[in-house]
Amino acid sequence: MARPNFFIVGAPKCGTTALRQYLLDHPGTFFCEPKEPHYFATDFPSHRYVTTEENYLKLFDRAGPECTRIGEASSWYLYSREALTNIRRFDPDAKIIAMLRNPIEMTPSLHAQLLRDFAESEPDLRRAWDLQEERRNPESLPKNRNTRYDPRTFLYGEACKLGEQVERLLEIFPREQVKIILFDDFSRETRAVYQSVLSFLDLPDDGREEFAKANVRRDYRNRHAGRLLFATWSAASRLKSRMGILTTFGLFKRLERFTMETKEPSLPDPEFRARLVDEFRADIEVLSRTLGRDLSHWSKLPE
Repeated sequence: MARPNFFIVGAPKCGTTALRQYLLDHPGTFFCEPKEPHYFATDFPSHRYVTTEENYLKLFDRAGPECTRIGEASSWYLYSREALTNIRRFDPDAKIIAMLRNPIEMTPSLHAQLLRDFAESEPDLRRAWDLQEERRNPESLPKNRNTRYDPRTFLYGEACKLGEQVERLLEIFPREQVKIILFDDFSRETRAVYQSVLSFLDLPDDGREEFAKANVRRDYRNRHAGRLLFATWSAASRLKSRMGILTTFGLFKRLERFTMETKEPSLPDPEFRARLVDEFRADIEVLSRTLGRDLSHWSKLPE
């Protein structure tokens, strides 16, 4: 039975979808469907697509003998307190890829994703940020929200503190088994980063030169139609999980093309950006020390 031997562990909104797509096209790799089974995130039960090792391994049944690298990409593993330890227990030799981003940019992007997926109900980022402490009480969470998102995903200040998450990762896995990628590098030098990932995974260069953008920010043209489509997709996903169905033949992807449109990313206003800088400055310093790389420009305010 095929077993995964490498994991893209996050973080969300840091390029994991794009990297998975590029690697998926390589003849030596296999990724399971769905993209994010979150099996090892036992402290995020609502995110888990399957809950037993038997059903988890079935997700990799179609991996052929030519696939020397078998993987999955669950973007909340890095934030989870239990996932990385569970992965190490499952495979002590697993290769781990973590993708990171300036938290001041990651925060609005994550908020936009939660809005798109009908988990977040507060469209104003500043207001959503101010609601974090209140939302630690389950009674204060958005009503009629998409419950596939764990309540901790609304704690933007914790979810986007990547320095302490990387520290925990390196306490669990040896440094030589970990590949850390900064979103800035991935965006600017995609081919070079891609080649470095292939080298890390002991895969030959496939000569890829084209890297189309993936997971561009989109939202529903009509929120009511979008909610109906999303609810139908969620129900179909649960049915697939129970019945062991592997594909819906891209039906929902095709429907999304007609119901969604590309949106320009929105940036925090200068005053709120200053608040985010204050919140994340110390964690950025932790990440700088951990990576041995100066990231102080992340926390500088525009002149």
